[in-house]
Amino acid sequence: MSGQFPTTPLNLLSKLRVPDDSSTWQVSWKRFLELYHEPLTVIARACYSHHTGGLVASPDFIEDAVANVVTDFFARSQYRYDATKGRLRTYLRVVTNARVVDLLRKERPMDKLHAETRKTDGSEPTESPRETDALHRSLLATLVEDMRSQIPLRQFEIFERVKLKRHSPEQVAEELGIHRAVIDRNVHKAMTKLRELARQPEYQEEFYS
Repeated sequence: MSGQFPTTPLNLLSKLRVPDDSSTWQVSWKRFLELYHEPLTVIARACYSHHTGGLVASPDFIEDAVANVVTDFFARSQYRYDATKGRLRTYLRVVTNARVVDLLRKERPMDKLHAETRKTDGSEPTESPRETDALHRSLLATLVEDMRSQIPLRQFEIFERVKLKRHSPEQVAEELGIHRAVIDRNVHKAMTKLRELARQPEYQEEFYS
């Protein structure tokens, strides 16, 4: 993973709540949207199916919907995330659903086949297990990204090789030319930071509330 973060004690989800700091907010949104492209795509597909009686959206339609969601995030202050109004995952579904509805209303409005099944009333489908899985993967990736920005680069490299790429500690120690004990210490420190971040309210609310 790549990206540069402003020096701040806030984690990535917290940074989304401080639009007054323009540079912090814009950098955070850019990285956040890279991490959340998958769940936005899954949600857009589910919303399209919901509003068309089970039809499958074209890839171009879904990409347009996701692009419009991203445009809202960057260009329209009324769409900025406000944690006091609910969970982030709920916010993402509301905005994505609205953009899908907008596109459906513009797409061949006189098409009789679609007119028979389409219900562009703004209602949303319930969250599916596939959406939940995609959101959780993105939240975990965000958590790891937060950790990466707060620990030494070498420490993250060791953590990434051992925990994310599943290389053996012995192999990593040999490749980096350091003792196995150094690998274990760095992995332990990284995991401690990861657990510390996971206990923060932003993540607790998203995963468990």
